Parts: sequence; structure tokens; C-alpha cells
Amino acid sequence: MLKPYNALGLSLGLISVISASSVFAQSNSTTAVNYNHAGLRYIEQDLDDYDCNQDGLSAYGNYAIDSNWFATGSVTDVSGDNGCGSTTLRAGAGYHTPLHPGWDLYGTLSVERTDPDYGSSDTGLVAAVGARGWILQKLEGKAELAHHTVYSDTTQLNLGANYWITPVVSATLDTGLSSDGESIALGARVAF
Repeated sequence: MLKPYNALGLSLGLISVISASSVFAQSNSTTAVNYNHAGLRYIEQDLDDYDCNQDGLSAYGNYAIDSNWFATGSVTDVSGDNGCGSTTLRAGAGYHTPLHPGWDLYGTLSVERTDPDYGSSDTGLVAAVGARGWILQKLEGKAELAHHTVYSDTTQLNLGANYWITPVVSATLDTGLSSDGESIALGARVAF
């Protein structure tokens, strides 16, 4: 496990880096954000309502349909203490538009199904809006608000950073904060 971590501190740090990005992103101001990618990450979650710490793997990806529309999807399988754990599938579509040179504003609408290891399954919608773009020459950032209707409605702040090791492969760091809990994830992403 990645414990102990401070998701709030990490989130505030990522927010400050992303907010300062317009000063540093000039070297990538003509480089578009890539919507054709697939990734795998190790995720660790704390769910406050269930007194649950769980971890596992998440595979995800986006596929550009045309110059503005893209498909998005993920599968996450986690297990943990106190009889918790789940498998979550998500599939949807998104739209992006330029926000600033090197930055995009985007929105997605997805269907999400969660099958807990114990208890009943639920299906709902996830509506998200966010911004992605270049913070530094090889560093891409993301800030997103996502509203989930599965089980009890909740809104989550998601922040992420991708360090591009090569033009195709990046190392990723993501964190999420909501009233239900917090998460952190480390992984890799491949552009195609």
C-alpha cells in the first residue's frame, strides 16, 4: 500500500502547479493534447462511509472519434479490508475544445456500473468537466470535477499529472477527493 499519504496536500500541490501552468507551457503551446491513449494504474482508495481501505488496478483509455469528439472507458478492480472491494466499469463519450494554446476544456458523460464484492450492484451516470494541458515541456496536467449518481450522489475533484518519458509513454499520478473519500493512483499511459 501507498499509506501514509496526504491526498489533500497532494491535491493542493497539483492545483498550484496547474494554476501556474500558463507561464511555463509556452514551449508546448502549439502541441495539441492527445485523446488517443490507454493506461494502467495502481489505485489506493479510502472510503469514509464504509470504513474501507482498498487497492487494485485500473485500466482506462480514450479514443478520438473526430477532431472534437472522443470515446472514453475504464475498468477498475479493487479489494480491501472490512469485506470491501468492487469492480467498476465505465463507458462514455466526451467533447473537447481549445481553452488556451496547449490547453483544452472538455466534458464527458458516461454510464458507470459498480459491482461490490458484498452487497448490491448499482448503475448510474457520471458527468464531468475539466481542463487538460501542458504545464511544462514534458509535463501534462489535468483538473476535473465529476458528478457520480451511483449509490448516493457525490461530486469528486480529480487532479492528475503525466510526465512524458518519450513522445509515446508517460508516467502518471492521479488523486481524487470527495465527501465519500479519497484516492491516489500511480501508473503509465501510452499514446497511439
